[in-house]
Amino acid sequence: MISEGRILLRPLEEGDLERTRGWVNDPEVARLVNRVLPVTATEHREWYRRVLADERQVIFAVEILAEGTHIGNCGLKGIDPRVRKAELWMYLGDKSAWGKGYGTEACRALCRYGFDRLNLHRIHLYTPIYNGKAVALYEKIGFVREGLLRQDVFQDGQHLDAVLMGLLRHEFRLAQ
Repeated sequence: MISEGRILLRPLEEGDLERTRGWVNDPEVARLVNRVLPVTATEHREWYRRVLADERQVIFAVEILAEGTHIGNCGLKGIDPRVRKAELWMYLGDKSAWGKGYGTEACRALCRYGFDRLNLHRIHLYTPIYNGKAVALYEKIGFVREGLLRQDVFQDGQHLDAVLMGLLRHEFRLAQ
């Protein structure tokens, strides 16, 4: 378990799946994470089993430490121990937790885990450019915009851009 400020990252458990499936099927949350199709309970369980079986991924539930309330999920995927890099993903599905700084704390905790425990040199991500709050959060942590993926996502009937961002170990230390 990893704590940072007011949040705790803990292993995502099977008992969390119905709640998380509700989040990814919420149109507002799905748009922010570029999901377009509803996810069935069976598909969600299969996804969870694949993630657990993949040695190149870690996944966490994001909880408010004082309350024990599960508000989102995050993880690192494509972990490459030779190159020492991974791709970060995260979302807060509980909309009552939005705008309170929990995402920033969760992202810091996940980056600290990647750099300190997994000995990563680089963490990267990409997010739809229209998710300005996510872009601002990542920049606050120290992520740098590295590129624009033109018309990379399809949302609301149109092709839209995504931004590629990266964070190096020493940049994370300097931003703290």
